[in-house]
Amino acid sequence: MRKGKGRTSALMMTAGLMLAAIPMPARAQSAGADAEAAVPDAPGAFPYDLAFQSREFRRDDPPVVSPDGHRLAYVVVTPPDTRAQSVRFLPNGTPVSAIGARVHVSAVSARASGSEPICGGRGNQWNPVWSPDGRTLAFYSDEGGRPQLWVHDLAAGDCRQLGDGTIRASLFMGFQPRWSADGRTIYVPLRPDPPLETSDAEVLNRFDSGTEGEPGAPRLFYSGGEGGAAGSSARSVDLSGFLLSNYNSTLAAVDAGSGTTRILVDARAEPRPSTLKPSPSDRWIVSASVPAGTPAAATRELAFLPSSGGAAQILVKGFSAAGTDPQYRWQPGEDRLVYLYEKRAWRVDFGPSGPGAPQRLGESLGDLADSILSFTRDGRSLVARVDRKGERGEPRAALAAIPLDGSGPVELALPDPASWAFLDVVRANEDMLWQPDPHYLTVQMRHRTTGEQAFFRIALASGEVRLMVSGLHRLQHFVSGGDHRTLYAVYEDVDTPPDLYRYDARLAQQGRISAIEPRLTGIRLGGVRVIETAAPLHDGRIANVRTTLLLPPGAKPGDKLPAIVMIYSGSDLSTSASYYGGGSGNTIPNQIFTSRGFAVVMADIRLSPMGQPGNPARDMTDILLPQIYALADAGHIDIGRLAISGQSFGGYSTAAIVSTTNLFRAAIPINGTFDLGSMYGGMDTQGSSFTTHWAEKGQGRMGETPWDNPLRYISNSPYYRLDGIRTPMLIVAGEADNVVPPEQSTRLFVGLRRLKKPAQLVVYPGQGHAIGDWSLDQAADVSERMVEFLNRHLQKAR
Repeated sequence: MRKGKGRTSALMMTAGLMLAAIPMPARAQSAGADAEAAVPDAPGAFPYDLAFQSREFRRDDPPVVSPDGHRLAYVVVTPPDTRAQSVRFLPNGTPVSAIGARVHVSAVSARASGSEPICGGRGNQWNPVWSPDGRTLAFYSDEGGRPQLWVHDLAAGDCRQLGDGTIRASLFMGFQPRWSADGRTIYVPLRPDPPLETSDAEVLNRFDSGTEGEPGAPRLFYSGGEGGAAGSSARSVDLSGFLLSNYNSTLAAVDAGSGTTRILVDARAEPRPSTLKPSPSDRWIVSASVPAGTPAAATRELAFLPSSGGAAQILVKGFSAAGTDPQYRWQPGEDRLVYLYEKRAWRVDFGPSGPGAPQRLGESLGDLADSILSFTRDGRSLVARVDRKGERGEPRAALAAIPLDGSGPVELALPDPASWAFLDVVRANEDMLWQPDPHYLTVQMRHRTTGEQAFFRIALASGEVRLMVSGLHRLQHFVSGGDHRTLYAVYEDVDTPPDLYRYDARLAQQGRISAIEPRLTGIRLGGVRVIETAAPLHDGRIANVRTTLLLPPGAKPGDKLPAIVMIYSGSDLSTSASYYGGGSGNTIPNQIFTSRGFAVVMADIRLSPMGQPGNPARDMTDILLPQIYALADAGHIDIGRLAISGQSFGGYSTAAIVSTTNLFRAAIPINGTFDLGSMYGGMDTQGSSFTTHWAEKGQGRMGETPWDNPLRYISNSPYYRLDGIRTPMLIVAGEADNVVPPEQSTRLFVGLRRLKKPAQLVVYPGQGHAIGDWSLDQAADVSERMVEFLNRHLQKAR
């Protein structure tokens, strides 16, 4: 925390002492009456405020290159001091991920420098898209008080608002502006007017029996046939209200010169529209509807209409809604639509009167995966992912090039799946592969042992595979323009903060284009160790798992350092070595800890499949301990000075593991679930109880109801295992967490206090689920508390 500043207010409790919500002086006693004086901050320690306020590229808003390939537009976010919590959007409709966002434009030939945002940096700005002639940039901004369409004229240097509609902004791609091929029209999704929240109350609050707006009206919910028709519509997991309020759009066409707006499809039309894509000729519009159904089986509908206006007609019903990017694409230069439906690829040709009959593509391939659908550079073939099985039944991904003329597909094998995990294909833009040589495509893989990221070039004709480059780094947000000879991407590694770089056709780095966070220049970082360990899995097999150790600056082999294990069971955190500073294990940047003398362990914790009855508390401990012992045996960490921490399911993991083993000297669970039975009974204001799905079919891995097997819920709930815990705990909760109720944390603390176990509970008012999204002073404060807690419990015995 910055010197000269007092601690923020938080509700602080220890086993036997409660400190009310009062300001705590910096480096004050954070563990109650028996706390020791805090250790002074280490020289060169990563500043708490910089850790949470470093500028970054906006998630799901990749850079875009101008059609001539000469300029890049990208979005940089400067996190504000105070941040909205437990909401996706501000009241005006701006996504919380766009708060502090500004659009920057750089010449691709420029040397790295601190570029200035367009329009003088006024308002929040996001989703830039180039006009076909590359002279104008369309984007969204809330400079006028709400999200609206704006354009930036590069030659004149000015910005102006177009139209008066409020944009239906989103956290995800697909809602960005879309230019017509002639550059005269910009297609956008608008928020319904009047808002659905008031006009469609019967949809958003269909379990509410009171009159909308009537104060104190009771809310009535039904089950088991009670309530007639209303009761029959009640489901445990019902996201219809949420999806409509977040994704339902009025589809509009805005004149790029005058700003005149035409409504194409009203938000209340069926199927409820969400996003749209104009055809290459500008004659047709295809729209995807709001997802419907359960999280495990959500579907959309595709509809079409003339761009001049008219009623939308259904093209495809029951279209898969997997992921945030509906898998449908217009063939470049042709009014031909391709899409995935029931794991098959289809094409539909549009003529003057509408679509023809769908034709299946690549019929000999069988089932396709939902994750990839991209055109080759010449637009003649489609590349999709095919899921295959190996000789022993293990998953084995492959790609297939599917000609659009109906001829036979070519299946392309990927590098050895025993050594390499497939990540993605490299694209030039949203729809097209990056192909500096049209005879090859490029895929991105990760080595299963070392964690290195590699790029392979695959010949489309022969299937020959050739390694291009590899390293312990992270490349993402690929984009290319013009002749594809140059690729632009965001690069980072453990020593290098993320920035835009330029690459040649062989993926050799040619120079840095951006410098979005100059304050990180010269920050001293430690080394990285990656090891492989044999560990037991949930099904009894022994498998090799990867563990990454992040070291403090200046650490040497054999130092036997105090260490904190970052845990999020069911995930592989060992890939953190590819992130700047080692990423964030418990949503707090790992540099906070490594720069203060702690090693950070990032483990691969594989669990049983979701939806099947499991024993996660036992399984996560079984697979973690061999990784810890291997690091200790190698002399990297001190087995007697270990801590463990995690957030959300990682918070659950933290408490579950210390209820199973006494290895750890300190534990910091953050916003975790600790009583699976009580979590199971949660319900929101619309009657949806998503936590039943979470427990039975999702991350909870119970696989059945508490009445089918109450012992499974009890034996996997840390709350019922508190009597076996001997590890001191610092329990952290955000009072405004709407994902995991903070009562889960207070319940854990109350139990530990009743059993006279060493514990602290700190609850931060107004803060949500992830510390990385908290307001600056609160995030810095809790980080400092954690460091003090670790210093006290992991110091060397005298």
